[in-house]
Amino acid sequence: MLKKRMLLIASLAFGLFASQASAAAMQVSVDGKSVSFNTNPIVQENVTMVQFAPIFRSLGISFSWNQQKQQITATKKGTQMILTLGSRTAYVNGTAVRMQRAPVSVNGNIFVPLRFVSEATGAKVDVSGSRISIASSRASVTPENQTPVAGGSSSGNGSSQSALSPSEDALTDYLYHYYDTLYTPDSGYEVDYAVVQEDDGSYSVTILLDNYEASGNLYAESKADPDILFDFTGEFALDLADTFGLDEVYVFVTLAMPLNGEPVDLPEEDLVELEDGSWMLMQTLFGGSYDFIEHYSEFHAFLDGGKTELLTAGEW
Repeated sequence: MLKKRMLLIASLAFGLFASQASAAAMQVSVDGKSVSFNTNPIVQENVTMVQFAPIFRSLGISFSWNQQKQQITATKKGTQMILTLGSRTAYVNGTAVRMQRAPVSVNGNIFVPLRFVSEATGAKVDVSGSRISIASSRASVTPENQTPVAGGSSSGNGSSQSALSPSEDALTDYLYHYYDTLYTPDSGYEVDYAVVQEDDGSYSVTILLDNYEASGNLYAESKADPDILFDFTGEFALDLADTFGLDEVYVFVTLAMPLNGEPVDLPEEDLVELEDGSWMLMQTLFGGSYDFIEHYSEFHAFLDGGKTELLTAGEW
């Protein structure tokens, strides 16, 4: 059964690893005036990210940066935004709103999603090829194409937001949209996902790491302080529960690394042959669960021989 599950996850994982594109030739203008950036905009999964200070000044937005909280507070004509580095939850006039991408730091510069910050202050964004034109004359509105967080925040009470059972694709798309990078207190990890709905209707979310360095760092962090696994997975697990009305979520952290050619000197039990004849190394590092009815969660480490070791558990 476990082998069958790993085969399914391997087939879902193959070819999914994300890439980041540069937008060096992109031109951004506000009310007909070109915006000058010290560092060119970047595109991450079709979301244009720009340095926050130049675009805020061009839009007439007052702002401040809190180094300790890693947080931007911005205001314009009665609209206040709070954005936090690494978090896709922004607050617009106190209402929690999910952005398409989290603010990121690139070479010391903070980048924010262009469409979100523009539309949050009532601007209209028009994209034509590599040209982005912003008209800032509209009245303030809630940003378009953003997903409000149910109840304004993640409560993790397991209450259903939808009477329909969500599909595996719906959960997968949501995770890629909002949680393509997961964080521990000291590190950030770009991840991929494989979501499987089990026979009992519960969902397993497998977090896929595609290289030894990332998996080794996370393993070392988690063995030193197992509660880091709650930091790493807790936000998206609670979010899935609130958004899709889930009572329980199983979480696995797995190294899923495509191999070049025939595998040599690797444990047979960790190898999966795909339909196209290629191979993937699959090693599950940790497994855990979140029970939103009992408000209980736990994580185990996977050991040699299929054994597991309880690392951490707790109620909330």
